[in-house]
Amino acid sequence: MRHATPGLIRLSTPSRHRRPARSQRHAWREPYRTAHLLTRGLAALIVLGICVMLGVLFVADERDATPRRLAAAEIDQLIASRAVDPEPLTEAEVFPGGSIAFGVRETGLTADCTVAVTGALRFTLQRYGCSQAVRAALTVPYADYRVTAGMLNLPDATGATAVADQVRHLVESGDGGFAQMSGEATGAGTPVVWRTRGHYLMYCVITGPDGALVPADEPRLDQLTHDLLDVHLSETVLSRRP
Repeated sequence: MRHATPGLIRLSTPSRHRRPARSQRHAWREPYRTAHLLTRGLAALIVLGICVMLGVLFVADERDATPRRLAAAEIDQLIASRAVDPEPLTEAEVFPGGSIAFGVRETGLTADCTVAVTGALRFTLQRYGCSQAVRAALTVPYADYRVTAGMLNLPDATGATAVADQVRHLVESGDGGFAQMSGEATGAGTPVVWRTRGHYLMYCVITGPDGALVPADEPRLDQLTHDLLDVHLSETVLSRRP
């Protein structure tokens, strides 16, 4: 009967081709590398998102800082009276030399509005509280006209409209009107055009080069009054008041 030798353990020689442990170590490293890449990608996305958000906020701030163009109705409210539009007019504001389509030969500003008008219109302006008359003698680049234009500063829009209604009656009846820059009254039939906006009354008197009468049906009169009263005095000057 054969007996095994006590305490003797036979160890087998490890095979050179068995490397399971190393393969397992590689398998454990792969999740760590993937997580690291995901973390870096997530961080990059967060930084990109912050940059985009800051860019959007910057653009929004720039847009908010850009002055908004007021609508005509808003401007009319802001120049409806001297209470909301108290700043006095200036010659440079109303008739800036070299910056309008008309040649500015002479300007004048006075608190005595009666020097700008004739006849019963003087009493009308006094009654309604006119505080300023800004006037200018102008030349027209596309016609041989001499123009006296002006702007009257009334207390409010209601007063300006009331004066304009009186002007129509007085001019038609010959009892009053707007004077030329020299202070002379205009002759019968002289084209006189006026507008109101807010608490202002704008007007122009048009004569020929030697004071000659300009026919009322002269086709260029419409262009002249539009360029002077509607574009320059109303849109350019008064729209900038607010």
